[in-house]
Amino acid sequence: MSDNPLVKEYFRKMIGEEGLKIMENLPEREITDEEIAGLTDTKLTFVRKILYTLYENRIAEYRTERDDISGWITYWWSFKRDKVKKLMEEEANGELGGLRNKLEYEKRGVFYQCSCQRISFEDAVEKAFWCDECESNFEYFDNGDLIKELEGKITELEKWKKKLREGY
Repeated sequence: MSDNPLVKEYFRKMIGEEGLKIMENLPEREITDEEIAGLTDTKLTFVRKILYTLYENRIAEYRTERDDISGWITYWWSFKRDKVKKLMEEEANGELGGLRNKLEYEKRGVFYQCSCQRISFEDAVEKAFWCDECESNFEYFDNGDLIKELEGKITELEKWKKKLREGY
């Protein structure tokens, strides 16, 4: 587990406070879910839930081993701690891409709204500036505040990425 507060917060959001405590106590070796439960004094079902969440997020991997005598399958878990920051940055890049696209759309467009919706200028013209749904006029909508809000979110996310890269 990293000492970086951003990484800890990432795990806290993904697996909760109890899951974070489990992650902080894991050794740097392959380990079974039963061993994790014993080391962390946690119910095995909860440990497995955390492990599968980490697996779905590509942070944990497992291999299986079958006991030839009993037929039992043992799951050996390992953790890709080195992947965590990369995954976090990939998620942030995806979010940044979406925010930048939305910002570009807002900057390029002229919008009108009525009581029930906001539409583009072109759509408002097609409807003769009248909304049949709420039976009111479409009025000009100044999206300047929305643009500022999107720019602020982009700036914050870029700062967050920089802190992540620098190790906080």
